Amino acid sequence: MTRIKRIDAFALSCPTPGGAVFAVGRSAKRDMVLVRIETENGIVGYGEAHHAQTPSTIATFINDALGPSLIGMDAHETEAIWDRSYHRFIATHGPGATAVIGLSGVDLALWDIKGKDLALPIYRLLGGQRRPIRAYAGGISLGFQPVDDLKREIEGLIGKGYDFMKLRVGDTIARDLERVRAVREAFPDIALAADAGTRYRTSDISRIAEICEAGRLVWLEEPFTPDNIPGYRRLRNVTATPLAAGENHFTRHELRTFISEELIQFVQADCCKTGGITEILKIAALAGAWHLEFAPHTSASVLSTAASTHVLSVAPNAFIYEADVSAINAFRDDLGTPFVIQNGSILAPDKPGLGVALDESLIAKYPFIPGASYQ
Repeated sequence: MTRIKRIDAFALSCPTPGGAVFAVGRSAKRDMVLVRIETENGIVGYGEAHHAQTPSTIATFINDALGPSLIGMDAHETEAIWDRSYHRFIATHGPGATAVIGLSGVDLALWDIKGKDLALPIYRLLGGQRRPIRAYAGGISLGFQPVDDLKREIEGLIGKGYDFMKLRVGDTIARDLERVRAVREAFPDIALAADAGTRYRTSDISRIAEICEAGRLVWLEEPFTPDNIPGYRRLRNVTATPLAAGENHFTRHELRTFISEELIQFVQADCCKTGGITEILKIAALAGAWHLEFAPHTSASVLSTAASTHVLSVAPNAFIYEADVSAINAFRDDLGTPFVIQNGSILAPDKPGLGVALDESLIAKYPFIPGASYQ
């Protein structure tokens, strides 16, 4: 039987000396929460929950509350497990985003088990098609730095086959405008987006629009905090640049207004934050009903990459994959076989489940380092 026998979560850390600086701070380390689920018949599934600045808190919630509540349930019943967990830990008397993020990692591991049990990759379980997915250079990269250094970083990424870059903004308006304008002038033909990390203020809307126009941006990502719906409405009305958001909205319910009012044109929910594969498929479908593009945010590890590529292989409104091109990320490079991005495109794994052969020895190699991920 594929009944759940055991659920364990591990907070892991990888130091990143000299990490990029962007709106939320300096990247001091890469964190992740690894979820391991074992069934009664010996199948092991793996998932990733986002670190959320406090990965030990996410792991503790899974180990002490969510995990024990699911023992004995059938791993194939992902909808029933999701609904039960939502009503028990999220809808009322729950720990908020911690519960959604924890459920995300568990859900990924359950889908991994389902695919392994049925000997099918997840995209095939979901009726998708394995096809090249365009990738852009994102993740912890292209941060706040002198213009010449930024240009050199972009040149290196172009050399690796990328033609779509995401800059970090959310510094001062003047410095943001300087960097965006300089990059656009130096690279007139690349696709360019910008991520403000929720740090702009509505009082700066006219200057924000100036940055958008100077960069001829494909999108401006998270200009405001997730709750600032009036700010999104006002900015949408003063710039032709599409807006993007979703990585800090938890479940479809928090994205409902953004989608139904078309405040954003690119929906960027994250499998490891918004409720797992079970929930992000609903978000993609909801976005599709308003003819919006689906461009999911990607978390730290090879597991997140696998989940994102499977979902992008299924969603009809799939737009692009976010590649983490940061200089140091052990969870991208060492946890399992790294993904290869060729000519700016990526493919979903074609092996059962998530398709990642995970090296459990890294659990001991990368113990949790206390402190916030961004400092």
